[in-house]
Amino acid sequence: MNIYDELEKLKEFLDSGAITQEEYEREKERILQQQDPYQGQYQEKKDSAWDLGIDENTFVALLHASQFISAFIIPLIIWLLYKDKSPKVDAAGKNILNFEISFTLYSVVLFLTIIGSILLPIPLVIMFAFIIIAIVKAVNGENWKYPLSIRFLK
Repeated sequence: MNIYDELEKLKEFLDSGAITQEEYEREKERILQQQDPYQGQYQEKKDSAWDLGIDENTFVALLHASQFISAFIIPLIIWLLYKDKSPKVDAAGKNILNFEISFTLYSVVLFLTIIGSILLPIPLVIMFAFIIIAIVKAVNGENWKYPLSIRFLK
C-alpha cells in the first residue's frame, strides 16, 4: 500500500465517522513523516557518523555479538574506530570491555583455586547468557549494563 492509498483510506474513515478529526490529523502526520524520504530514518542515516546501511541499535547489537568471534579484540577495535562517532557505541564499547576484563579476572581467580577449576564452566555459561541478553536489549534500543562488571572504563 502506498502513501496515497493510506491517506485515501484514512479520509474514508474520517468521512464515515469512524475516527475524529484529531485522530485523522495525527495519523495523517504519522503517514507523511513515515513516507517522507527527507525525514525520519533517512535523515538519521544522512547525519550519522557512519554509512554502513544499518541503524545505530543494530550496530551496537553487532558490537555485542562480536564477542563470540573474539572475546575483546574485535569489540575493542570497533569501539576505538567508532567511539567518537556515536555516544551509544561509546557506552556499549566501554560496557563490553569492562565486562570482558571483569570476567577474565574472575575466571583466572577461579582457575587458580582447586574448587574454582571445577566451577570454571559456570562463568562461561553466564558470559554467554549475558551477551545474548545484551544483544536483544541493544536491538530494542536499550542500554543494558552487564551485571558483575567492574567499571574500569567510565
